[in-house]
Order: sequence, then C-alpha cells, then structure tokens
Amino acid sequence: MRMLWKIVMGIVSSSLSLSFVHADTIDFGTKFHNHHRGAPPTSFLPLFQPPKYSSRAYRSGLSRQQNQIIITAKNNPSSSSWNIPRGGQQQQPTSSNTLNRHSTALFDGSILSTTASTSPFLQYNIVVFLVNLVGMIISLIFPGMQYHLDLLGTGSFAIASWWCMLLPTNSSSVNATSLLLQRVQVSSLAVILWSTKLASFLFYRALHVQEDARLESTLSTKSGVVFFWFISFVWGVISSLPHSLGIASSLEGDNNIIGLYSGTILYIVGLFMESIADYQKWSWKQSNPGKFCRTGLWSISQHPNFVGNICIWTGIAIMNVPSLRWQLVPIACLSPLILWKFFLGQAEGSITSGVELAAKKYGDDPGYSDYIETVPLLFPDLKRLFAKK
Repeated sequence: MRMLWKIVMGIVSSSLSLSFVHADTIDFGTKFHNHHRGAPPTSFLPLFQPPKYSSRAYRSGLSRQQNQIIITAKNNPSSSSWNIPRGGQQQQPTSSNTLNRHSTALFDGSILSTTASTSPFLQYNIVVFLVNLVGMIISLIFPGMQYHLDLLGTGSFAIASWWCMLLPTNSSSVNATSLLLQRVQVSSLAVILWSTKLASFLFYRALHVQEDARLESTLSTKSGVVFFWFISFVWGVISSLPHSLGIASSLEGDNNIIGLYSGTILYIVGLFMESIADYQKWSWKQSNPGKFCRTGLWSISQHPNFVGNICIWTGIAIMNVPSLRWQLVPIACLSPLILWKFFLGQAEGSITSGVELAAKKYGDDPGYSDYIETVPLLFPDLKRLFAKK
C-alpha cells in the first residue's frame, strides 16, 4: 500500500506540475483573496509549497509565481486581483493608468516575443529587410541602375514606421498600449518625415545626375550588389535602434515630457540643417557646375548634412531613451555614436572614395586646399565662428 501510495502521489504531482507550468493564467485574486481590498496576504503562499514528489520544473515555476505575487503586492497595494501568466510576468489590471505603469518585464514582453505578429521591434526590422530585399532584386535584374537606391534604402525607414503605426492594436495588449503613447507617435512621425523628405530629394537628384561615380565599381558585380544592400539593411537597423526599441516599449518613463520636448527640438534643428545643406549644395552645383560648394552651411562644415543627420537621430534617441529599461539604453545610443563614426570615416576618406574623387575633381582649385585645411570635417568650430563676429 505504501508503495502504491507513492506511485499515485508521483502521478498526481506530475500532473500538477504540467498544469502549473503550462497554464496561461492563474487568477489568485479570485481563488484566495477576493474578500481582500489591499495587498494580497502572504499567508496563502505556503498553500502552494511543492509536493514532495513534484518535478524541478514545477518547483521552479511555482517559486517564480510566489516571488511575483510579493512584487505585485509591493507595487500595487490598491489592486484587488493579480493575474500571473506563465513565466511569472505580471499583467497589470486594465485601467486608464495603464500607460503610466512600469511593467516588471525587462522588454515589456514585446522585443523578446518569438512571433513577429506581437513584436513591433521585429516587425519594423522585417519591413526594413523586405524593402532592401526588393531593392537588391531590382539591382540584380537591372545592373547599373541607381534610381531606386536611395528611394528604397532611405525610404525603408518611412515604410517600416507607417507599417507599425497601422498595425491592428488587438494583436497584443502591450503593443496596443505602446502605440497609443504620444512619445511613440511623435517618434514615428519624425522618422516618417525625415525618411520621406530625404528619399524624395535623393530620388529627384538621381533623376538628374543619373549616376553616382562612387557606386559604379560596387554595383558592377553581383557580389557588390548583395554587399551594398546588406550594408543598407544593417544601416537601417542600427540607425533606427532608438525608434525601433522605443515603439516596443509601453513605458512612458519618469519626466519623459522633458526628453520628448528636448529631443524634438534637437530633431527639428537637425532636420533643418540637413535640408538646408542639401538645398544649398544642389543650388550651387546647378549654377556653378564643376566648382566645389563653399557657401552657407558649407562654409563652416565640410559635411553639414552629416551633422544634421546625427542631430536627427540623437534627438530621436533623447525622445525614447527615458522610456527604455537601463539595459537597452546603451543599445539605443549605438545609433548616433555609429552614425558619427561612420560619417567621420566618410569625411576622412577611410570608408569611401569620396575624398579621393573630390581631390581629383577640385584639386586644381587653389581655394579647395585652403578649404580642406581650415573648415572642420563635421561639427563647426563654434569658438572660431563667434570669434569672427
């Protein structure tokens, strides 16, 4: 009998283990403390002590659930019920204050999602990948054509942002919450505006210039085409990190209104700087063909459009960083840092052949060497600039 009792208890404990580990939601409020209006009593926790013959998975899952109940009690003393889904992550009761609450999950349950349908972060980057894939296929079918390069490469930011904004909000409670945040809407519109503006300008320029000599050798081979569009995809993913991580967070953040306003101001400054720089150089080349541009913003920086781009993504990072878990902040900050390093490499000629081509084209102009020696590569020398005045 004693042996039979052990066998029966083992089967029962195994069944309990499976039901606890794989259950979607256990409503402790309904079962144990419906009559309590404050924090859940810890006296019922011993009721869930694992049976003697329970499995390790069961004991581990139960321990996580018990710890989560205690965390819930501390964070939400006025809540009358606590739903603990599998894995021990807390689900906040639905209310008007949901937008301002901090989830106990590191990534708000979005970024670590295994399915693209429930992760704005994955969806954004998948769209960026698909748009660049279309661009690569066009380049392979029509070798040497450059009209679509910036239209799709730069336009992928806007397409991905539009796609995430138009997602049905009933796919995930976390996603529905995050898409309603003012921060997410401002960040999305900022990316869409910048991407649409720059892609349109570069496409218009490509229609007139037709070919970019810097890309002729790269796009002349299939391997070069694949490499170009792979770099374009990686560039899109890295540049968008502050935004793609931000739209996956349902956290508003402490005093994020300051970050939202200051980030928006820096974004606007960068957008105007990039737009004015592009317009000034384009207008100069139309009226002064064959001469290097040294007017307007180009008189205080050799690449003011690069500086504007850095300010744009730094502003978007400032908008979203206060709402990210601290573990994600360094990842989001990679965007402006890598952009700065990449643009600096381009300006120095260590990444592309732009400097070499410019030297061949304008090397005979005596003012060009003076311009290279006196004007900063990227950020203007403010001390020198104000000293002139």
